[in-house]
Amino acid sequence: MNATDTRERILGRMFQDIHKNGFQGLRADRVIADLGITKGALYHYFPSKDAIGLAVIEEIIEPSYLAFFRSLEETKGHPIDLLQAHLQELANKATPDDIHLGCPLNNLVQEMSPINENFRQRLKVVMDSMINFSTHALEHGINKGQVKAGTDCATVAAFMVASMEGAYSVAKVQRSIASFQSNIQQLVNYLELYRV
Repeated sequence: MNATDTRERILGRMFQDIHKNGFQGLRADRVIADLGITKGALYHYFPSKDAIGLAVIEEIIEPSYLAFFRSLEETKGHPIDLLQAHLQELANKATPDDIHLGCPLNNLVQEMSPINENFRQRLKVVMDSMINFSTHALEHGINKGQVKAGTDCATVAAFMVASMEGAYSVAKVQRSIASFQSNIQQLVNYLELYRV
């Protein structure tokens, strides 16, 4: 196994442990023991626990969460349709584990933003990007006559992201996929208000 594969394996397992136990609950020693690698090998790739967490954000969470939102820049479809379809996909594919463990991004925002400025800044980049890509898509929709003129696109986009993340939090505490799906459907309905 080459160095890249080893690093990716370590990072993937660290992400799983953080998702399950939180960053502060991460036990790197347990993870590397499960992987059958030495502590020296771990520190070769990640010099500190914070470095592990920041790499998880930058290399796993950010690309995963922004893949859809970045695609809005190239897609020619109706922005309301695209946003609604993404939300419905999240609702339809939600599993009991997704609901029980919660949204990895939201979990880290809640846990780490108050206590670690480096984490807060990296997580802010992800959230801001989700909002900004959505804002631009809605603005293009206004220009194409698909979204109501006068729509405050930045406010709508921020509310959408906040509501989506809030839906994960409510569903997590209720341990209810139905709750998540219901709240996401209300968000889908909300976006419909801005369609021309």
